Amino acid sequence: MWKLLCSAVTIGCLTFGLAETGASSTLQLGTLGIAAIAIMPQMQFRPQLHTFALLAAMLLLIARDRRLRDSAELWWAVPLMTLWANLHGGFIVGIAALGIYAGTAAATDVWSKGRLVWNPRLIVVAGAATLATLITPYGLSGWETVAHTVGNTLTYRLIMDWQPLTAMIRDQWHFSHSGTTPYLCALALMAALGVSLIIAPQCNDDLALVIIAVVMCGGAFLAVRNLPLAVIACAAPAARHIETAFARMGLRDRAMPAWSRAVPGRAASRAAIYMAVAVLAVSNGLFSSRLSADIRYPAGAVAFMRQHHLSGNVLCEFAWGEYLIWQLYPSSRVFIDSRYDMVYPPRVINDDLTFFFDRPGATAVLRAYPHDFVMIPPRCRAYGLVRHAAGWTLIYQDSDAALFARFDSAAARLKGAPAMAVEPATQYFP
Repeated sequence: MWKLLCSAVTIGCLTFGLAETGASSTLQLGTLGIAAIAIMPQMQFRPQLHTFALLAAMLLLIARDRRLRDSAELWWAVPLMTLWANLHGGFIVGIAALGIYAGTAAATDVWSKGRLVWNPRLIVVAGAATLATLITPYGLSGWETVAHTVGNTLTYRLIMDWQPLTAMIRDQWHFSHSGTTPYLCALALMAALGVSLIIAPQCNDDLALVIIAVVMCGGAFLAVRNLPLAVIACAAPAARHIETAFARMGLRDRAMPAWSRAVPGRAASRAAIYMAVAVLAVSNGLFSSRLSADIRYPAGAVAFMRQHHLSGNVLCEFAWGEYLIWQLYPSSRVFIDSRYDMVYPPRVINDDLTFFFDRPGATAVLRAYPHDFVMIPPRCRAYGLVRHAAGWTLIYQDSDAALFARFDSAAARLKGAPAMAVEPATQYFP
């Protein structure tokens, strides 16, 4: 229910934000459909949902303030930031958006009037919203935690969400061609904004929203976890400037009211958009009780453990931690999972890296902890280390995972071990 609520707020605020652009209803609908498909894979039951919803709400406040001029509605940003800071570390995105809006307003005054017209409202709102982020049980340490996460180089090496967008698209293409559809939709929306700005660059009245979108797009290319933020930020300015570009090219009658402007064959265009969105939504699992896995998980090794009633401490591949917790807890415990520096001390994280990449001291990690099993991909560097290490026996292997047990354990004496298997091409969760 909470995921549905956050998703509804995100899409609802996007819808109202698009309505602020004055673009045709067909263009608004098409933009919303592309944006929804682009962010759909990231709409998981995770804390990031709060940032997606609240960024959409913040951009709606900015868009309405831009149109209404000196609207009191912008003051809602202050309680919104208090809520945001208590829900997810992405609250810094909201502060950045407010800062860009206030800074752009000042720069526009200087550019258009040759002097800075003092307008304390935006500065006071941005300052109050920033102070509001301290109203949490953690106070200033909330900012320190965010700074640590963003500045931690291990984050960019270990966490899939923090990989560059181009690398994620490449990996997804090798895993599943259809899985790149949301990424292509996002890139199409960014490209549409860029091209429409070239054709219709006048954007004084929504310059802040354009700059916010550009900044969010840069963040998306640095880390794929930021892609939904870029899509949310791009939607409204893209629709507005595409509409303006169409008018400049003679494809819109600007004398007609916004609600009646549409491409020829409005009903057919809408029907085509509805159909395309429906097909993509169904093909991407929107109405399915199971989701196609985004990476290969050790489903076969887990099934083998269950079949033979095996349990214990598992030294696992980093990205499999949550999967194994979901599947094997409480009978088995994992060495690490991707909560990493929120839960695990630096020494454990460094030991995991030392083992997985077979650095000097990797063998000592095997001896230093009470591991009962090692579960890793056959293609990783640590595979050869464990395969030749004294005291460990391979008991199961398929194309995704190799499972080792201590040589003196009951698991190592299973009849038929090592069992060799081949996993199906597609995996699902749950």
